[in-house]
Order: sequence, then C-alpha cells, then structure tokens
Amino acid sequence: MHLKRVLNNNAVLAVGGDGKDLVAIGRGLGHGRKPGDVISRDDADQVFVAAENTNLERLARFLDDIPLDCLNAAGEVAALAGERLNLRISQALVVPLADHLSFAVERLQEGIPAQFPLAWEVSQLYPKELATGREALGLVEKSLGVTLHVDEAVALAMHFVNAQFAIPGMEKAMQMTGVIAQAFALVDKTFGFTVDQQSMNAARFVTHLRYLFSRVASGKQISEKSTVLVDAIIQSHPEAVVCAAKIQYLLEMGLDASLTRDEVAYLALHVARLVADMTEAA
Repeated sequence: MHLKRVLNNNAVLAVGGDGKDLVAIGRGLGHGRKPGDVISRDDADQVFVAAENTNLERLARFLDDIPLDCLNAAGEVAALAGERLNLRISQALVVPLADHLSFAVERLQEGIPAQFPLAWEVSQLYPKELATGREALGLVEKSLGVTLHVDEAVALAMHFVNAQFAIPGMEKAMQMTGVIAQAFALVDKTFGFTVDQQSMNAARFVTHLRYLFSRVASGKQISEKSTVLVDAIIQSHPEAVVCAAKIQYLLEMGLDASLTRDEVAYLALHVARLVADMTEAA
C-alpha cells in the first residue's frame, strides 16, 4: 500500500496494489509517515474499502470516530460469527459491529440503560445467532476490559442476521423479526393452538420466511411458469391459504413490496406443513 494522507495516529488513506483507495487502521500506523510511504499490509489491523456509492472520505470520518480497540474487538466477533454461523467476514459486518460496540461501551460508562426490543422474539427465532452473541460478549470483555449487559447479545445476534441476509440497517432486521413473530401469532389464531417456536418444525418455517425476505430484497421471488403446482397447493390447503394471505399482508407492509402468487402459494404450503407437523406431535 502507498500512503496518500495521514488521518490520525492510527488511521491513513492509502492506495492498494490494485489501485483502489482504502482506509488502513492500526495502532500508530500514521505516526511519522508521509504521503508516498510504502505501508505493509501486515502493519494494518484492519483495511476498509468504500462500498459502491459510498464516499471514501465519509467512510474515513466514520471510522475515525470508532476507537481502534472497538474495531479490533469487532474483528474478533466477526471471526467468531464466521466460525459458528458460517458467515463471510466482511467490512459490512465488522464496521456495524464496531460502531455498536463503541456505542455500547459509551452507554455503559455513562450509566445509560440500553433498550432491547424483541429480545424474546430473537431468542425464539434466532437461537444460534443469540448463542453466538452471548459467546461474543466474552470476547468483548477480554478484548475491551468491560462487561457489557448480557442482553447486548440480542443486538449482536441482529447484526449476524443482517450479515446473513444482506438486510441494510438494524431497523430492517428488527422489522423482519417482528413480522415473523406476528406470523406465528396468526398461525396460532387461525388453527387454534400455540406453535412451539423452539421446535424443528418452527425452525424450518422461520428459515422459509427468512429466505423469502431475502428473495424479495434481491428481486428474485419465486415465479413458476406452470400454475399446476400452485393451483394444487391452493386446492389442497384452503385454510393454510387463508392464513398465508394474512401473513402476506404483514410481509408486504414490512417489505414495501408485493409478493408473487407463487410466493404466497409456497408460503401456504409451509404453513400447512407446520400445522400438520404440530398436529402429529401433539
């Protein structure tokens, strides 16, 4: 890397070997350096490249506001998530994690209580992500020397959900979680029983909804050329179709997008399977 400008003692703007501008972070990385100096990649703790439509200067200012220790701790948490959840470790995961950790430490030092909406829903819908978040708190304590509130694991879990399904911003992930919780409530009300949300059957249903969110977000909804299967689903599971139509309304409100007829039919099929499995297990 060739240095373009020193941002501060720990951060510099540089040009990588591929000619792309980047921000390199490392303790004392900018100390005593001048434009044109060669910097070894091994000297940097973290290297960030501005995403498409993102200004590098804005990224640099954003990173400049995050303590280096929090960036390093976020890197460790991302590595743990990569190992436990098979997530790709990217700056799209590391930067939001670092920002969250920085803010969490500030709240702790100032005695400001944190709010964790949807904590119960997260525990039911994303048990693996929550378990990883709880494990990550141990890494954070060792790295930063602070003991964050145990429920900070909920927020970390939501970051992991974002990373898996490329949902921009915590607000969208929270919205998705709320919609899934409401979907279970609709199934309970429609069929007159309470779904065990910790069961494998519920986990399969959640997986379908999560991938449905992902398909809608990426503009790749299911759309079959033949209507035979869709018609068969509609005829075979009329009550599930009614329930799916109610869930469709929730999803379309949350996603600000319309579902295809095929997506709703497959949603009805998954509702029918969930109900059948729960009935057999009863």
